[in-house]
Amino acid sequence: MDVIKENFSSFFQENKIRLSVILVSFLLSICGYTIATLRFEGEYIHRHQWITTFADYKKQLRESAYPTTPVLLIAGDSTPLFGVDAKTLSEKLNKPVINYGLGAASGLSTILNETFYSVRSGDEVILIVSDRLLAENSELYLNQALVNILDSEEMTAATWLQQIQSLLFAPWDIILFGFDGADDDSHFMEVYQTQSLGEFGDMNAEVLASNNPPTLPNKITRAYPVSESAIERLNQFKNQLHAKGVKFSLLLSPRMKGYTDRDNYQNVIYANIESLRSAGLTVLTSQNDLPDICFDKKYLYDFDTHLNTSGRDIFTHYIANKLLQQAHKTCCS
Repeated sequence: MDVIKENFSSFFQENKIRLSVILVSFLLSICGYTIATLRFEGEYIHRHQWITTFADYKKQLRESAYPTTPVLLIAGDSTPLFGVDAKTLSEKLNKPVINYGLGAASGLSTILNETFYSVRSGDEVILIVSDRLLAENSELYLNQALVNILDSEEMTAATWLQQIQSLLFAPWDIILFGFDGADDDSHFMEVYQTQSLGEFGDMNAEVLASNNPPTLPNKITRAYPVSESAIERLNQFKNQLHAKGVKFSLLLSPRMKGYTDRDNYQNVIYANIESLRSAGLTVLTSQNDLPDICFDKKYLYDFDTHLNTSGRDIFTHYIANKLLQQAHKTCCS
């Protein structure tokens, strides 16, 4: 016992500076986490919290519109939110459709979790998210970084390495000092509100027509390879839905024309489709469909993946045709 005590004492003496740094860092992290939790608990009024507000609104929408009837949920980030006309799609398919598009800023897991909370047996989910959400990318969306450290369940379930990475790469300036409120009267605050949503969850055409967006950026998003972690998460989601009696498939998101006609861009997209299918996931988009999901600037609204009403009409008809083709194949097989 004396030998053990001596060894411990010697170890602490030799490493007291390192241990002190670790202890102080741990305490500071706990303090920062507490401050962040208190600051953002229940606070969804800023532009970076609108996704949670939309998710709550759409849960209620599903409950009130179709409390018992199975529906088709077009889930995902803001690409289907702007890009899919739920009423037109419902008429084309002769079945109830809800646009459950949210936003990319909270990350893929949040989108999947929020969707899962709203589905019922007999539903069908089609997921449409931007390529970047399915990519292995070091760039964290702001809300994704916040969710990583503020969601106690996710934080607890994460490995030590993931927890350390979440703390290191979190936007601490925003967490500690809050958001800049200078954009309260911006285009964003005018459009990204629950009042802007139509009766089936998509962006209201009248709202888009009455709010001219800022000039579209000329930067064209490159092709992002799908990551193994995203495939693993999607398969987990598929299994969760299957246990509930819910069908699941994916459809690639609309995008602005530009790099899309280049071989290297197309090769990444084709490889993504193959990777997802090889993992057992149903992907409605085929290699021949790339021209159908690429849009000239005149069909875009305020972002390179957000369609205006004209673009939305084209993309909605494309989705309807894909689903009718799939139904025909299933029926005849």
